[in-house]
Amino acid sequence: MKITELQKLIREEVRKIVNESTINQFKPILDRTNQIDERIFKKLMPRTEKTSKEAMKRILTFEGNTMFAHYQYHIVKPNGNKPDRPTYRLHDIQYWLNDAQMKMQGRDPKESVNVTLVTVYDITDPMKERNLGKIYVDTDSYLDELKRGFELIKRVS
Repeated sequence: MKITELQKLIREEVRKIVNESTINQFKPILDRTNQIDERIFKKLMPRTEKTSKEAMKRILTFEGNTMFAHYQYHIVKPNGNKPDRPTYRLHDIQYWLNDAQMKMQGRDPKESVNVTLVTVYDITDPMKERNLGKIYVDTDSYLDELKRGFELIKRVS
């Protein structure tokens, strides 16, 4: 699917306005039809990929409850010297709850959700943008590897 310049502009403006939301009756949105091939993600973010199975188990324990979400995206290139490095847009939804919400759900307030849903787009050729898929990962690992392994071109939060 080709995205028009107007669609890109609208998406960017919406992202500037809405970057947090409350989800009642939270339902994880990942299934085999929209999941990224783990081999591709492992090549892109090897340390973060190792957290995906545990993150998926953890997020499923919150199904049906209230969840807070923070939306942002990063346009990045993998670190390195090659001039033809690919360009990616990483959309992420960071899920979290405050102490009061954790208590209302019968959970230890010291526990944290610490799960992010990452959607990876290959935008090396902007006219042929490709959605590579989604994956749940550990938020702390993802943010750490994002800082260490990529050249940040743009961040919108």
